[in-house]
Amino acid sequence: MITRISVHATRGQKIAASVFGIIFLGILAGVVGIGALVFSAFVAVDAEPGFPDSIEPDSGGVLYGGAVVFAAFFTLIAMVAAAAVVTFLLQTFRGRATLSGTTLELTGALSTRRADLASAHVQIDSVPEYVRNADDHVVPTGRRVPRLIAGSASGRPVRLRLHGRDRGLLPPDELNALADAIESGARPEPDAAQAAAILRRLASDPVARLT
Repeated sequence: MITRISVHATRGQKIAASVFGIIFLGILAGVVGIGALVFSAFVAVDAEPGFPDSIEPDSGGVLYGGAVVFAAFFTLIAMVAAAAVVTFLLQTFRGRATLSGTTLELTGALSTRRADLASAHVQIDSVPEYVRNADDHVVPTGRRVPRLIAGSASGRPVRLRLHGRDRGLLPPDELNALADAIESGARPEPDAAQAAAILRRLASDPVARLT
């Protein structure tokens, strides 16, 4: 049985991300294009013979070297910005989590991680929740977001936030499905039983918070 966990982006969020990405990359491409034209014009002028006598012989080389350094720095910044936007779009469109039997699969922008909840070491922790205010500043809400952490064969743990895109807890059937997968394996450590109990408590009482 495959259960899709409700952490993926909604259709509206994907449309908004697409519009933002197209506008941002378009503006960035325009700025880079203008910068390339300015740099080309500067090189063309610098290459023309016959500088005025008031300009030192080395001035052209210094100016050209400075222009090259600026162009390289500007190109690097543009590439970093473009990479950040592309990663954001990939995360928006590829980001998802599914539970196939007892295997939790978490897909991100560039990778996919898997953990067998029936045998992996699992635990529940929580992290502070942050939102953007009207001034576009990231501020804490005072709430904590519970997470399920499961060990994986790769050595990098799978971390699943138990909040959906609407900032509410995952639906009860999904929380119970995660708990069922954990309880299907027999393990001596108490963390697994505690994690399953917390998941069921969150499923039955959404107001419940981790202490």
